[in-house]
Amino acid sequence: MRNLAMKATATGAVASAVLLLAACGGGDSSAGDKYGLHQSGTITAAVSTDQPPFASATKSGKPVGFIVDITDEVAKRLDVKVTYKASTVPGALQGLTSGQYDLAASGLGVTAERQKSVAFTKGLYWSTTDVLTRLDDKATALDAFKGKDVGAVTGSVQQDFVKSKMPGAKLSSFQTQPSAVSKLLSGGLDAFVVGGPDSDAYRKQYKNLRVAVSAPVDHATAMAVPKSNTKLQKATDAQLSKMVDDGTFMKIYDKWFTEAPAPELIKIWPGLAKQVNK
Repeated sequence: MRNLAMKATATGAVASAVLLLAACGGGDSSAGDKYGLHQSGTITAAVSTDQPPFASATKSGKPVGFIVDITDEVAKRLDVKVTYKASTVPGALQGLTSGQYDLAASGLGVTAERQKSVAFTKGLYWSTTDVLTRLDDKATALDAFKGKDVGAVTGSVQQDFVKSKMPGAKLSSFQTQPSAVSKLLSGGLDAFVVGGPDSDAYRKQYKNLRVAVSAPVDHATAMAVPKSNTKLQKATDAQLSKMVDDGTFMKIYDKWFTEAPAPELIKIWPGLAKQVNK
């Protein structure tokens, strides 16, 4: 049994300025053409720093998290740098279609609707959906929230979850996860729907929160690139495959998550099977 420790930084801070972090590597001047980048030798990556443990920000605004570590390692292996820019999930997806970003380095649910406008890397995580409430709320079923105010982040897959899985719930939309959690803690919200790993991070930070319901998802969590940039998509997936094979992916995974990869993720990356069962 592996003894794993979760090291997610759940500051919830969304930096308003550009976040710069150069991945190791020389930044080949020809990499712009080679990988279809807007700036030669540099991946311009949108990051949503309110998604612990996928991505959060230190007090200085530096992005940290599972997706950040994955992105940095991929960039290092491609011999390019990364410039991170703070964004919301909807802003990141819009920025990909408008040519503002090369990569959305966030934990994004791979849905059919999103695939109409952007392309995704192969799956990096397989999550659950958690309904967070305060400890004094005794709800244990999705239909227990009829007439109650339930929050979800604007543009998130959790918005659709509230609409389709929680009959009669009144959806309240928030720009960031921390703003929703704050409203929940103050009593202005009855529940907040969020991904399982994010839920774990917030419950570690705020002991007054509980999971009322946890439900499986039917899609992977991944990063996204412009639909037209098959060069970067293929190059990223190739490096992810190598990272899985040489154990780097699992090392980064273990740094940020306490639970073993879900069977669905192992199905995407069969090479993880032997590493998980060690």
